[in-house]
Amino acid sequence: MKCAMQVDDNSTGKKGCANIVELFFNLIRCGMGKCDCLSRVPGDVEWGELFEIAKKQTLLGIAFAGIERLPQEQRPPKDILLQWYKMCMLIKKSNADLNRKCAAVSEKFRSEGFENCILKGQGLAQLYPDPTLRTPGDIDVWLDGGDKKAIGYVRRFFPECKPTYHHVDFPIVPDLEIEIHYRPSWAYSPFAIKRLQRFFSSVANEQFGNYVNTPEGAFPVPDLAFNRVYVLLHIYRHLFFEGIGMRQILDYYYVLQQEMDDAEKRAFIADLRRFKLMKFAGALVYVMQQMFGLEQKLTFIRPNRKLGKFVLKEVMVAGNFGKYDHRYSLGEHEYSFKRGVEMMRRNMTLITRFPGEILWSPYFKIWHFFWRKRH
Repeated sequence: MKCAMQVDDNSTGKKGCANIVELFFNLIRCGMGKCDCLSRVPGDVEWGELFEIAKKQTLLGIAFAGIERLPQEQRPPKDILLQWYKMCMLIKKSNADLNRKCAAVSEKFRSEGFENCILKGQGLAQLYPDPTLRTPGDIDVWLDGGDKKAIGYVRRFFPECKPTYHHVDFPIVPDLEIEIHYRPSWAYSPFAIKRLQRFFSSVANEQFGNYVNTPEGAFPVPDLAFNRVYVLLHIYRHLFFEGIGMRQILDYYYVLQQEMDDAEKRAFIADLRRFKLMKFAGALVYVMQQMFGLEQKLTFIRPNRKLGKFVLKEVMVAGNFGKYDHRYSLGEHEYSFKRGVEMMRRNMTLITRFPGEILWSPYFKIWHFFWRKRH
């Protein structure tokens, strides 16, 4: 019987293998098929805590897959097990529903003259051993044609929309969040922005024609070469913007699980150097080793233990999209002055680790204010 491995004693801020965070990592590894028992039997109270962490990190489905692999004596009490099962069934239903909507949304935009692809979300779910267990979110769709064309289209329906540099909300379907991206991502540095936008433009056509098939329909998603850079960049941006969730890191784990030949590895490393992501990539390698037992053969980027320990603690404190981070008042209205102040306060805690990004951020925010005035 394969039992869970131990993580770095200091990586979560507590000693030994018995703390609840390490038990949670063990449970997730079971859900990933890496082991089929925990290091010890959790108590009833601990199972309640494990459920709350799984909910906080939007990993209820993966954790439930782990529970199903456990021996009977290690499973949670019946009431918690039933609650977990119900949530898992809702996740599966939501995935099927969102797959259908992704196919319909993509086809609708294509009929309106926009080549497009679905970013993150349902595309990344297809890399999981069981795509139905990944907790789904909203629909992020990258449209070809530039910001003016996309924003003009949205304003036909919502004249008062408030676009940002890289996306605009498009609440055309009730109870469904759709974000239209005319740029997949951004950076604070103007030099980094130019490098990124040249990269996105150079590979756009390949992404718009790369379809994935699901039982509910087919839709275009980015290819693996794009996602190796883009998903990492997306996680990096969340570190400065809201916070990183464990699900985002698990997404990237499954991106890296896909095989690369030597030429692809060289191109990937070159992209990381070009976009100044090597240090952060090393931190994520360390985090994935601690959380998921990232295999040695995939650690072609040297782990950055010091920065990785910091990122790991941020993930466990903040939860999915930073919704559980009580250190900052980021839950205010998206465009409020208070939120801006809190974002700046948060970013200043990162200045010694990412000085380039943080020192460019005031410039970007001022420039972005006037950009939004013009758009």
